[in-house]
Amino acid sequence: MFDPKKYSQEVINMRPLLIDSTITIWDSVKRKLLPTPAKFHYTFTIRELARVFQGICGVAQKGAKYGVIQKSLNIKEGMRSELFLIALWRHECDRTFVDKLTTNADKKTFTDMLDRVTKDKFRDALGFDDEQLMTDLYFADF
Repeated sequence: MFDPKKYSQEVINMRPLLIDSTITIWDSVKRKLLPTPAKFHYTFTIRELARVFQGICGVAQKGAKYGVIQKSLNIKEGMRSELFLIALWRHECDRTFVDKLTTNADKKTFTDMLDRVTKDKFRDALGFDDEQLMTDLYFADF
């Protein structure tokens, strides 16, 4: 998933956590947000998993033309690359899944699921507290 030529070891070590977390959130969404006649498009396939990882892999840390992670870490001094990657993962999950949702209640349900999975998967494994994990960083490509 991460090419060692483009990513630091800290980012590469996040692979198992990101994979497990993404599968967990995808599975939760499939079970909780079921299609109905009014929400017939609520089908969440393996494409959503691919979209999350495609978005994450589009941001390279080192050796890339833009070096988004490294430049952002220089701007937000003291931010570990693992925390930045969690913020990127949360953004990509939000972008991928929430874009399909039509009601604010469903969007709130997803946000609650994302917060729970973020805390469950990353808090103890990386030693961040809940406040650090609940990032509101947004990413855009111009």
